[in-house]
Amino acid sequence: MDVNSRRLLFRIGAVGFWVGLRDLVEILEQVSDQLDPSRGDEKLSICGALPFRQTLIPVVDLRRRLGLRSDAADTVLVLNSTEGKWALSVDSVEGFHSDREMIDLPLPRLLKAPGWRCFERVGLLAGVPFLQLDLAACYAGSEL
Repeated sequence: MDVNSRRLLFRIGAVGFWVGLRDLVEILEQVSDQLDPSRGDEKLSICGALPFRQTLIPVVDLRRRLGLRSDAADTVLVLNSTEGKWALSVDSVEGFHSDREMIDLPLPRLLKAPGWRCFERVGLLAGVPFLQLDLAACYAGSEL
């Protein structure tokens, strides 16, 4: 099974999300002591910068933008983008699954609100929904 047919499932608050494994660079844990909050930008949901492989990368926290409650997260997913690497703050990692293990469904109308969108579709794993994140919108999108 190649990397393009696998997904990483994770949670932010109580909500499940997924990204394709091809977008994932690394999972980092216990990062709160390394985070520099002075480099944050609330408008872009950037909560700070994190040292990663001899450079600083922005850390995006979608909790406030999505209205999600959670404990202080100490795990980030380092992801690729056209602008370079960045990190997404998450509460927990659920694991890796193949595309074949999940049933993909179109995004419900409720999640297609006008303005900023960061969801592409829904994937069901044993009946449990996980939203696919549009990573470009999550990283670059500042319009709510």
